[in-house]
Amino acid sequence: MIDTKNWFQLRPMYSYIRKQAENEKFLKYLEVSGTFALIAIFLFFAIMPTMTTIFSLLGEIKSKEAYIKKVDLKINNIIKAQESYSQVQEKYYLIEDSFPTLARYYNGTSNLATLFKESSMSINQISINLNENKNKANEFYDSYQVNIVGEGQYSSVLDVVKKMLNNRRLLNASNIRIGKLDTKKNDQDISKTIQINLSSDLYFLPDNNE
Repeated sequence: MIDTKNWFQLRPMYSYIRKQAENEKFLKYLEVSGTFALIAIFLFFAIMPTMTTIFSLLGEIKSKEAYIKKVDLKINNIIKAQESYSQVQEKYYLIEDSFPTLARYYNGTSNLATLFKESSMSINQISINLNENKNKANEFYDSYQVNIVGEGQYSSVLDVVKKMLNNRRLLNASNIRIGKLDTKKNDQDISKTIQINLSSDLYFLPDNNE
């Protein structure tokens, strides 16, 4: 059995050794903690710029992706608009030929003269009569009258009338007079020829700036 007196004498030494052991252990913990702290600080300052760059690049990529989607949407809308415009453009020419935005006297008279020539009829006279009641308050269109005097066979006269009904140009045959002519050929043959006097109103959209 340990002597109580000796134990009390050795107790201060034992306490000192124990404290030194605890201090050494604490210092080791402190050293390890400091090492990890330094490593963490080093990693933080070393990796932070790289992480910032990565996040910045990711933000730019997302921003560019959103921008590309907007551009693609605009391009698709432009393509659809061009397709719609092409479809409307085709119909526009049909409407313009039927109901032009200007009088186009030459085109109007040429159109009717072509119908006569295609029907093998000769034209004796062609004239234009400008209507005096233009730009009525309750009307948005104007018109002018084309008078044509021609000659041909009866079948040719019917063909002209048929072509006028199927003509693309918007017109109104306001007066048609048909008469018979007797003409001599080679002083012996008698050829019966039909004379037609045609008055047609051709409509157009006036220029309101005039």
